[in-house]
Amino acid sequence: MLGYKTPIRNHPAEGIHDDIYCNSLLFDNGNQRVFILSADLLELEDDFVEEVKTKLNEIYQIPRDHIVICVTHNHSSIRDFHKNWEFGEFNQRYYENLIETIVQSFGTCQANLTEATAKYGRQIIEGFYSNRNHPGQLADNEVIVLKFYDKDEKPFAGIVNWAVHSTVLGADNKLLTGDLAGQTCEKLGEKWGFYPVMVVGAAADCSNRFNRQGKDFAELERASNGLATAINEIPINDPIEFGDISYQTLSHAIHPDISKYHTHLRETIENIRNGSIKPKGFPPEALIHKCEEQLKVNHYNLVLQFEVLVIGNLLFYIFPGELGSKFGIQLKAATNKLSIVIGYANGFHYYFLPEEEYGLSFETIGNPVPPGEPEKIVAKFIQSAKLLSL
Repeated sequence: MLGYKTPIRNHPAEGIHDDIYCNSLLFDNGNQRVFILSADLLELEDDFVEEVKTKLNEIYQIPRDHIVICVTHNHSSIRDFHKNWEFGEFNQRYYENLIETIVQSFGTCQANLTEATAKYGRQIIEGFYSNRNHPGQLADNEVIVLKFYDKDEKPFAGIVNWAVHSTVLGADNKLLTGDLAGQTCEKLGEKWGFYPVMVVGAAADCSNRFNRQGKDFAELERASNGLATAINEIPINDPIEFGDISYQTLSHAIHPDISKYHTHLRETIENIRNGSIKPKGFPPEALIHKCEEQLKVNHYNLVLQFEVLVIGNLLFYIFPGELGSKFGIQLKAATNKLSIVIGYANGFHYYFLPEEEYGLSFETIGNPVPPGEPEKIVAKFIQSAKLLSL
């Protein structure tokens, strides 16, 4: 199983509580296409995504920049397709099966293309998740629902965009499951007659840590039922105007001074031990272990690729990592288009939180991304969104 780096996960799952799925949408305006797929997995390695893009490009001639492969960040899911993880074993057959599943999903979408209109609604939902580093505060609790309607005004597909870790169940769970995103999607499918693509936004500092009433399947049922009910009640009234497809692929290089980073890690370990750093939500031993693991890193050079993609009045921010909720709110407010943040997309590279959060939480302690770098990335996103909205 993939998720939670604990020794218990170094053994096969003991069974399947509920199946995991991938859901996808294909936009086609007659000249251009955009493909979005979301899977009930933890994360995607860059090489895997690039191989998928190559396959789709070769078979269907869709541009690589028009392909978005993302995950729900499910911590109770399959490990076998992941080539680099400290527990478990890579399985080439499952890897190839997953790629083929995604390719088949594109083919199914293409075969079922339907002329559509779209409407959306958005609403802040409270009571099920919140800022996991600041008790009593919300994160980006806005949920956006986008539904597509056929010529008879019947909804047949959709997107649900929220920003929360899909982690009701803890590290001791030994059963494969779709967890919060998967189960909420299942229940929405029962209500709507179709299964929406579940897209996770800026969820680095958002979870149900302070809202859950347990960490078992009974709590998963309660939370997913409650969220599906609340999401179903969001009014869907605002139309989306589709049009030309445009995009900008961006990059950002991060190359910290590794000796300074190691010195900072050693100071952090000492400060955790003497009590001057009091982390929130995680035991000190876990954070010390995290810092010690980072001390083994002798070279760090990261070149991130991320993207802004526009379809008429619909805009997507596509990012291969976990953005802080402050950034999600900021990005959505930066343009008058309906803006959807897609995190955990087209690869995965760590946490990206606001500078003022550094040293306060699990996400920022032992983080190879230097403070201030996430703000530079968000600034690039906003600049690109404004240029594409002209």
